Amino acid sequence: MANKKEKIMDKIEDLNMERAMIREEMEELEKKKKEMKKEKYEKLKAKYEKKLEKIREKIRKLEEELKKL
Repeated sequence: MANKKEKIMDKIEDLNMERAMIREEMEELEKKKKEMKKEKYEKLKAKYEKKLEKIREKIRKLEEELKKL
């Protein structure tokens, strides 16, 4: 049981690290915003936001699984 909890916690930690990296990429994108076309900026921003939402959903599911244990 504790082993399963540890695995879930590790997965959540990994997802949080991935989310932090995506946020950093979004910050870089924001800095370069003026250098690129608006359409390209919007497309990339939407791509990153979609990735973040997927990660949030995975974390939510894992946290629910943790509560059940």
